[in-house]
Amino acid sequence: METICNIHCPGKMTIGLEFPLDNDWSLEGEKKRNTEGRPFGIPDITKHTEYIKMADDLGFTALWMREVPVYDPGFGDGAQLFDTLSYLGYLSGITKSIMLGTAAIVLPLHDPIRLAKATATIENLSNGRFLFGVGLGDRPIEFPLMDIPFESRSERFTANHAIIKEAWKTNSQLKRYYSGLPDGIEVYPKPQTVIPWIIAGRAQQSLDWIAQNMQGWFNYPRSVEETRSLAIEWKNALYDNNQASKPYITAFHLNLLKDPNAPFKPHRFGGAIGINNLTGLLKEYEEAGVNHMALHLRKSETPIAEAMKLIAEKVLPHFTLSECEHKSTELI
Repeated sequence: METICNIHCPGKMTIGLEFPLDNDWSLEGEKKRNTEGRPFGIPDITKHTEYIKMADDLGFTALWMREVPVYDPGFGDGAQLFDTLSYLGYLSGITKSIMLGTAAIVLPLHDPIRLAKATATIENLSNGRFLFGVGLGDRPIEFPLMDIPFESRSERFTANHAIIKEAWKTNSQLKRYYSGLPDGIEVYPKPQTVIPWIIAGRAQQSLDWIAQNMQGWFNYPRSVEETRSLAIEWKNALYDNNQASKPYITAFHLNLLKDPNAPFKPHRFGGAIGINNLTGLLKEYEEAGVNHMALHLRKSETPIAEAMKLIAEKVLPHFTLSECEHKSTELI
């Protein structure tokens, strides 16, 4: 079974979580952050190991993390604080079955050979549980720090993609990309499985290119109707390019309210809702064509551990892959 099948079954949706596992954007979380003197967007990750192991044990399908090289007060978001690649190596050792994904690594900011080695290492250490989400990067301040032109990041994105794919191969031909390189140069370790490429946004690429070169499309949080439109666009692109079914992935900024029967109230990138109505809302996204949903809990009124347990008890049983062993490679 291909790695991507662990989160993808056509017509079904799986549920994951997005880092950081803190509710620092809730009212209580903001009070706590101010008391502790943390800048806005810098979460409390003191219980990260406890929460990560809990997510694994409770049956969430995947954990996703973003790459934020430097904290910019203008954006006000430090993500999970830890370096993404180093952190994934650590997570590989303390989890058993949950998929580990990046959403996303800023591909143009990296040396492709080092990134090929780092990602293959994570894939090996996690026994094939790695999902390689990549993005273009939208924070101009990061690029001059790495001495990389912001304006050429689209071309660098596709070049790095090609080099990493080559580096992962047995008997790779890296000299195609590096003039003067002798035969026999290899990057180890090699991946044990096929590492899925998942693009965040479009990275200034056509949807045809994405359909041909990526194994999944991670799109930004939107309403159900907007999501439905994009999921149809994705399916059409896969069909037009003779591709098998590939997952449409998105996230949802969830404020899980303490009132279990609270109706849905939308806000930017998600909404507030009680646990008893959450399954119905997520079913609407499933019916709209979402194959995997990453829940983002930084706005949650319900504390993280309690929210995770409630979602696992009340919601996850309605979103399983038990019927999906053979479906993910079918053509659209």
